[in-house]
Amino acid sequence: MNLPDSVRNYLDDQQVPYRLITFPFGEPLSRIAEQINIPARQIVRIVLLHDASGMVMIILPCNHILDFSILCQLLRRRLEPLHGAETARFFQDYGCKAGSYPPLPAAFGVSALVDNSLVAMAGDAEVYFDGGSGDMLVAMRGADFRRLLANARWEHLAVPIDYLDSLMSHRTLTPDNLASFANRYTPARLRESIESITDLPVMPQTAQYILALRANPDATAGDILRIVEQDPSLAAQVVYWARSPLHGYQGPVDSLETAIEQVLGFENTLNLLLGSSMSRTFTIPADGPVGLQSFWRHSIYCASLVSELVKLLPASAAVKPGLAYLSGLLHDFGYLVLGHLFPARFFLFNRFLAVNRQVPLSAIESYVLGAEHWHIGAWLMQAWSMPEEVIAAVRWHHNEDCTQPYAEYSNLVLIANRLLHYVGLGEDNSNRLPALAMFTLGITREQAMSALTRVQASIADLDTLSEALRLPSEG
Repeated sequence: MNLPDSVRNYLDDQQVPYRLITFPFGEPLSRIAEQINIPARQIVRIVLLHDASGMVMIILPCNHILDFSILCQLLRRRLEPLHGAETARFFQDYGCKAGSYPPLPAAFGVSALVDNSLVAMAGDAEVYFDGGSGDMLVAMRGADFRRLLANARWEHLAVPIDYLDSLMSHRTLTPDNLASFANRYTPARLRESIESITDLPVMPQTAQYILALRANPDATAGDILRIVEQDPSLAAQVVYWARSPLHGYQGPVDSLETAIEQVLGFENTLNLLLGSSMSRTFTIPADGPVGLQSFWRHSIYCASLVSELVKLLPASAAVKPGLAYLSGLLHDFGYLVLGHLFPARFFLFNRFLAVNRQVPLSAIESYVLGAEHWHIGAWLMQAWSMPEEVIAAVRWHHNEDCTQPYAEYSNLVLIANRLLHYVGLGEDNSNRLPALAMFTLGITREQAMSALTRVQASIADLDTLSEALRLPSEG
């Protein structure tokens, strides 16, 4: 594929020599660096921000984190990141492919700020960037690239991931040290004490009742009814869920008995009620990459995809479908804890995510929150005496080489998260299916992609369900 006309014509007009390197369509920039064996700092990425005064393009190495707070202090503007779709539309107007954003502000008529770390590549060292076609990397001398940015403002805007990792690796990660580390990069008004995270909320009474029912082999649908009938909002939710076309029930759902016994089933009802009642403990913003709306949408899709993957496993795997679904539903609950206890910092975290989509999620979490969601989530699940299978899934769902007890559950969630990348709901930047987890579970790539296709067929219904789960927590 050729470069877009807007990019090719601009480069030709500037009379800068360059060469093109092909790469697989849609591949993350960090992965491209590995494939062509160059330092990630030599590949450049962009972030688009805007406010009432207009748009600004931020240019930085792909292995750096943009410090949003420093940026706003420098410019004294209330800049907002463009959402992914808005950024895509902006560049598509210039003939670029979605997700392919060249760092050439003059070609697109916008002002720019450039991170000072790129000054070091002003000589013969090459700079690489996505050319706009989605499968072509442009390579040119650093001095020539700097000449293209002659009208841009150069500032210290970003921090390399390696530097952050080095800082953390040489410190004992106590709550005090985590707070100190996070506060280096967080405005004073956002510096709540990380120590308060030790005061985990108590599990809601309703959730305790539901959890006890899950553990009771003699429990019946009548036991669920007695709990739900005491909470009108939960009762309304159950009927709402059951009326979704996702369940394929043809008759009218005009009672709780019908919803539980004929449509949802005992265990599925318990799982959904447990997730909903547990989440009521926490209040977090609805908007943002990990706001409540995105949280429930991702969780519902993940749980549904885990259920499809479980169907592929042999009986000898001894994976319990209900617990697998619950693992997918609850695996990101650490975000609810962090958002509830540190609302201002969580707001900033969502901002960092929005402008650092190429950076590993764990690096941004450590940088902004001072803790990672899986660690806090597992802590919560243990404190609330959740099943060991669920605790394992929450704790290890980002670990590709997990051999811990109940690793089947964390591996299922890991695979589901990677698959969800194909529909824009992945939890990290990678869509590479984990080889060890796939091999251990005996799932082929073809089977996994077929499972994703089946879940995609129910998008409208899953979105309706995630919306129903979100609403009670906002009140």
